[in-house]
Amino acid sequence: MSEKTQKNRSLRHFLHLIIQYWRGSERSKAYILGFGFFVSLIVNLSMALLINRWSKDFFDALQQHRMSAIVHSIEQLALLACGTALAAIVTVQFRMRLQLSWRLWMMSHLVDHWIVSGISRGRLMEFFIDNPEARIADDGRIAIELFVEMAGGLIYTILISTSFIIVLWNIGGEFFVFGFQIYGFLVYCVIFYTGLTSLGMLALCVPLVKTVEDKAAAEGNFRYFLTENVQTVQPDEADSEGGNNSLETFFEALLIKWLRVIHGQTKIISFATTNNLIAPVIPVVLCAPKYLSGEMSLGDIMQTAAAFLQVQTSLNWLADNAFSIANWSASARRVAALDATIHRQLDEENISSFSIDRIKS
Repeated sequence: MSEKTQKNRSLRHFLHLIIQYWRGSERSKAYILGFGFFVSLIVNLSMALLINRWSKDFFDALQQHRMSAIVHSIEQLALLACGTALAAIVTVQFRMRLQLSWRLWMMSHLVDHWIVSGISRGRLMEFFIDNPEARIADDGRIAIELFVEMAGGLIYTILISTSFIIVLWNIGGEFFVFGFQIYGFLVYCVIFYTGLTSLGMLALCVPLVKTVEDKAAAEGNFRYFLTENVQTVQPDEADSEGGNNSLETFFEALLIKWLRVIHGQTKIISFATTNNLIAPVIPVVLCAPKYLSGEMSLGDIMQTAAAFLQVQTSLNWLADNAFSIANWSASARRVAALDATIHRQLDEENISSFSIDRIKS
């Protein structure tokens, strides 16, 4: 079996494992927290659209020197700020409570099955399952937290990109290029620009995914070595070159993996910083001819610029989250490997689910 096939199989096993949270005894809580999280994302989207509309009214009032409208816009901004803050608070509450509940369920599931299976840590090592406690506590936490964050981020990306593409389509109107009329040209521009930046970001992120996975494996190996060996080393052995040899070997391997991650992250941050500098200027430049001709107001330009950035940021979601995807993939596969090994032991011994229920009670 190829390495890629094995990775995909492990991720499918992890998804099959965590989906049981929505089907078991905790499903009522799961659906309440999940639905609340989704609704909070809708509220955040509504606030973003209202603020985008507010920017047009405010800058149009500035352009027309209407003091009363400016004061009214400032009052509206205060209300929008409160609404945005409340929406953010509700989102964090539902997201973190869902992460906590889901994580506790998965930890309980893994621990209960491990106890019933009776498989020892030494036996797990025979299947290349190192440090099972860290897999349950650390990798389980990372896998669940990142999964919820990425799922919410993907849903919000779809919602906000669709909404602001409609805004750009309506505001941009038509544009003539070499005598040809192009309607909704701003939408085509943001898709083209985002495509270029996404390709550049992915070219930097794809190699980083493997590097992060190697780093996570090195972290696990180092933790396992410390757990199993440090307390058994005698002081006179620790001072000798032979006593420190294994520790230095594990630490140097971990250091090399981390330096590769830092190198990859540096290139990504440099690219992202340049993009953040250029992206806000592009919609202003594109709209400048229509502004100078009187077809667009200052408010139209500012609304367009804000919508352009929202769409560009949303469409770059995959590239921007490559590092998180790599971390999630590494942790999810480590949890899946542990769960699969425990279940193989359970199947071999034909231990019934009734025994697991008795452990919980």
